[in-house]
Amino acid sequence: MNSKVRQCLHNAPPGTWSSNCLKSSKFQPKKFTSPASFLRIKVLQLPPQFEIPDADGKPPLKTFSQDIYAIRSVNTGPRTFLSLGLLPMKDNTAVRPTNIITRPDHGIWKITNGKSMREYFQQAFPRFNFQEGGLISNEEWDRFAKAEGTRFPPCQYSPGLTVWDESGRSGVALVGDSIHAFSPDIGQGVNAGLMDVVCLDRALSGLADVESGKEVDSDTATEKTKKQTTTLEANLERYQKQHAPEIAALIRLARFGAPYQYKQPHRADRALRLVWTANVAMRLLLSKVSFGVIQPPCIILSQNEDLTFREVMRRADRTTALLKTIVLAGLTLWAKRRFGLALFRALP
Repeated sequence: MNSKVRQCLHNAPPGTWSSNCLKSSKFQPKKFTSPASFLRIKVLQLPPQFEIPDADGKPPLKTFSQDIYAIRSVNTGPRTFLSLGLLPMKDNTAVRPTNIITRPDHGIWKITNGKSMREYFQQAFPRFNFQEGGLISNEEWDRFAKAEGTRFPPCQYSPGLTVWDESGRSGVALVGDSIHAFSPDIGQGVNAGLMDVVCLDRALSGLADVESGKEVDSDTATEKTKKQTTTLEANLERYQKQHAPEIAALIRLARFGAPYQYKQPHRADRALRLVWTANVAMRLLLSKVSFGVIQPPCIILSQNEDLTFREVMRRADRTTALLKTIVLAGLTLWAKRRFGLALFRALP
């Protein structure tokens, strides 16, 4: 979201672009905070195919690059809990990057030398040989301790995607990180950027529906419609009108899809994670028993490649509205029976 081009569009004086374009203020990002926003992350390099020690004399578990691992620390406090997260890779002989994701107030961010960091991890993961000369080299501990890492951004997007001049023959279109940013918990970052490019290509190719790729029907389209699909102005305008709502739906999905998968350890995080988990479990159960009439949670729907982000969120919203209606009806019925009858008896 630090695009210089988008910033120029936001700061452009009136009259720079066609009067049919969105106002420059529409290129100011809209920002929303999710439970995963502002988490800090840095990466510790583990050897390829390292072994995870087991307890009670059992043989260790040998790791493979194609598998996902989440290794929890013995520390469970709000500022001491750690989790080693390893995502799958193709090369089984390559070094395994291990994600360390915490709240900004975690103790590891105060450690700046390799020896102290190594000792901290040895205490947190006592089964591993993190002693000097053990699983990880001193050089790697020093590098990791000094690394600043990065932070997950807030969920944000730019309502404005395109502009064009008065002639309609030149313009600017934004895609990818210049128009949206969010934490990686829904796994849609690269997909969303690629889809921006695909939708822009469809728009510039004159397709009527930039999301599905549907062409203009030459038999039913008017001469004006046919002409519009061949001009740059019409194509950019169609990209703006059709794809901007898709970006907004994507950001909603990023806010509510799976924000607690990092097991944030603060007490409020733990309580809200239970609520989120119960909500997901309830929707999954209702979807099963209703044979799909009630939709599963949005994070599950997002795995369906045939659904746009708007369709995903529409289905999730319909389920939310249905659940609210059921709860409200139940409360109304209870209140009527509890208080309505008592009031009726009290009347002369």
